Amino acid sequence: MTSQQTFELGDPDSRTRSLGLNVVYAKASRSEKFNRNNLFGNFKRMRALTYTASIPMIMSLFKDFDYEDFECVFGHSGILGRDVATLVGFQNIADEMLSKGFVGLSGISEERRRVIFDRAAAGTARFFVVKDAIAHAKIYLLEGDDSRRVIVGSANLSETAFSGRQAETLLVFDDDDMAWEHYTSQYDAVLESATSQLELREKPIPAERILLEETPLLKEAQSSSSGVTVYVPQEEKEEGEYSGHAVITKLERIVPIRRQSLSDIRPDRKSKGSVHITPTIAKQVTRIAATKDSDDVSTTYLSRNGKGFILNDKAFSLDADSCDMRGDVACWLEFFDNYNNGFTGDIGKLQMDYYTFMCWFYSSPLMCDLRNTAMRKGAFSFEQPMFAILYGQSNCGKSSLVETLMTSMFFHPRIVENQQFTSSNLRGLQASYKRFPIVFDDITRDRFGRHAPEIIKDETVQHDEYPCFALSMNAEARTFSPEIIKRCLMIYTQAALPGDNPAARRDLQRSIASIRDRLTTSLYRKYLSSMTNEMELMNDDQFQEVDVLYMSSSILCRLFQENMPEGKSLPRWCAPMNLQDYQKRAFERPRRVLTSLLHSDKRSKGRQPVTGEWTAVGNSVIVGIEPMSANRVKADIPDWILDDTASVSNQIVMDKETLEDFLGESLPGRGWRIWPWG
Repeated sequence: MTSQQTFELGDPDSRTRSLGLNVVYAKASRSEKFNRNNLFGNFKRMRALTYTASIPMIMSLFKDFDYEDFECVFGHSGILGRDVATLVGFQNIADEMLSKGFVGLSGISEERRRVIFDRAAAGTARFFVVKDAIAHAKIYLLEGDDSRRVIVGSANLSETAFSGRQAETLLVFDDDDMAWEHYTSQYDAVLESATSQLELREKPIPAERILLEETPLLKEAQSSSSGVTVYVPQEEKEEGEYSGHAVITKLERIVPIRRQSLSDIRPDRKSKGSVHITPTIAKQVTRIAATKDSDDVSTTYLSRNGKGFILNDKAFSLDADSCDMRGDVACWLEFFDNYNNGFTGDIGKLQMDYYTFMCWFYSSPLMCDLRNTAMRKGAFSFEQPMFAILYGQSNCGKSSLVETLMTSMFFHPRIVENQQFTSSNLRGLQASYKRFPIVFDDITRDRFGRHAPEIIKDETVQHDEYPCFALSMNAEARTFSPEIIKRCLMIYTQAALPGDNPAARRDLQRSIASIRDRLTTSLYRKYLSSMTNEMELMNDDQFQEVDVLYMSSSILCRLFQENMPEGKSLPRWCAPMNLQDYQKRAFERPRRVLTSLLHSDKRSKGRQPVTGEWTAVGNSVIVGIEPMSANRVKADIPDWILDDTASVSNQIVMDKETLEDFLGESLPGRGWRIWPWG
């Protein structure tokens, strides 16, 4: 009988887990400045155990010193997750980074690059990545004809570590038999029992696109009859207090407080990054009020406890005062009516879109329950969006809307500093905030592009309770891929308060300040109670089919109706809506771009339109475009409409049938002077 391949955790005999910590006693003979050639040159064989940050220098050493035999193991610090998914993800990232390091080698001919690649293929250059959860040591073993050298210390094998710009420790043992035996055995223990081999690729593949079956760990498990055992250490209670997630959470609380006093302290351009703190500055830094400090460092999270909720370690009651609820509704009517005072553009649409966001934002603490149930049933869809993006003009009231919503939910706004918007920090906040919505204001297009797509596209979350994210961005962030749009609640507005109307701006600010002072959390408590009551009556099938926008907007409309001021009726913007209606508006900006691009006045009679004109030939729509702006215009058009195979530098080609279906109207014929959809 063939034994089935297995994939187990908790290897009790792992050679990387010794019964105790070994101490090496040594005696220093001299100290000298670091010299790369002196330290690593004149050897024939090199073996290294280091971190992934070392990849550029590893490849550089391999290129420059041409070792006859070269071997490197990439580990990590152990602050990653404590699960197999994290280890597999780390191996994918190491795979991508290694190949990028190879392709990015500078000062090397293609012939020499081919030699390096061929040596890796032949096995005289080998690269490995850990499959155990931790590999802390940095060990470098070098051998020559009649010499052996051990290098250990705090420094990863990287240009930064060996540049002298940061404090590092390096210890060198030359021809020391005891040191060689000790550190070689440590290296071999990791190599033999805790690593998987990486293959060098001529063309790097992004980590998220590497097929699961191509991950070194899983390839090894498939090729072994007995499977692979992986050691994933459990996190001790004390250790958890110092974990990456805990540090991120504490930083998110403390940094805004400290920045109030440190905002004017910046590195001088001539000092190359140094900051000189004078006694005067030190006194300024210490003027942080103790009361402010104690108020702001409380833990931020929202969790569900049976039928109730816990907000920042305290019970969050769902009891609501009826008088306060009527006052809250009056405040929100005044808030939305402010858009009629000085704003220009489509005000009705702005109010409707912002009410849509309000319905989503109010429901966000319960979104994880809907998503978890849908995923358990294998019916996950994009109908439970975990991200919302508010973007448009800089003066369209995005920030005041989010801050007022948070005030009505949790007493006062909690906006996360933009510096925290990185991939790793987003994961940490996701773990620590639980159900409490995470808000970032004024995220730049560049920061969004570097850090947001990865977490937005990752539909699996390793926690039962996790938050939604709300991001506000300015109009420059006009292009989002369809993969982002279908996973997010996208709110785009062109209505705004003109910058040349300071009086209207002052009046608006006074009104919003007054509204926040009068708002209570009663309306939201009643809303949360109504939502949870309805969800408790739903079975799993209803959970996976529920339209969260319709459910939320219906409950909120009912609460508004029940608490309207006497003599007033519901405004037009306060109406139930469903995801299908919203999704028609999600691609509004691309429709506006296409409406302008394909105006009837711009239709050409010829088959080859010049720049600024368009024509239809068969089932193709051809648009003449300036070559320099072609990529920018393409980015505004949904990719399923474009025919990239037919498009050239000065022409964009689209599928006519798909285009008309997207626009909801037929293209105008020659001679039309009015665009049929307005």
